[in-house]
Amino acid sequence: MQINSARLRELRTARQWSQEQVAELSGLNLRTIQRLESGAKVSTESLRALAAVFDVPAESLLVSEPAPSQPAITAIREGVLRGLDFTGTTPRPAFWWFALAVVMVLAFAQLISDVTGPLALQIASLVVLLPWIAACTRRLRDAGLSPWWQLISLAPVAGILVLLYLLTYPTRAADPVKATAG
Repeated sequence: MQINSARLRELRTARQWSQEQVAELSGLNLRTIQRLESGAKVSTESLRALAAVFDVPAESLLVSEPAPSQPAITAIREGVLRGLDFTGTTPRPAFWWFALAVVMVLAFAQLISDVTGPLALQIASLVVLLPWIAACTRRLRDAGLSPWWQLISLAPVAGILVLLYLLTYPTRAADPVKATAG
């Protein structure tokens, strides 16, 4: 577990305690307190002892885990809802979650087509075609590239690989000149 060293230091200085005093009150070694304030990992026993000394919940002394930037279900839902929207941008994580959903739909259609014939796969391919092109358009725009780069996918094999590579570009930072002019 990673302790929030800034929070620990803040609690100690707010009470105007030295590291030696915290060590004595908590029953921990002075060197342990020094290591924890410099960002070392904390054991469960040390965490409980410090929480008791400062009279705070133990969880408040830990570094919180970062939340995912966008959960998968939200990204897929947004991709479906914006299926025919060619304007705006789509961030890289949201695009790839949507791409995974498209692949899963096509894989499911392939399984069904083994039983029912090729019609199921053809219909599924047509259903996901425009949303896929729209998502690629928004993603390329987010990466600072022209949506016309999608035409390269018409070249067999290599064109699709190049397009997939372009879709992995990171989000382009906003141009400060354009941001202030508008």
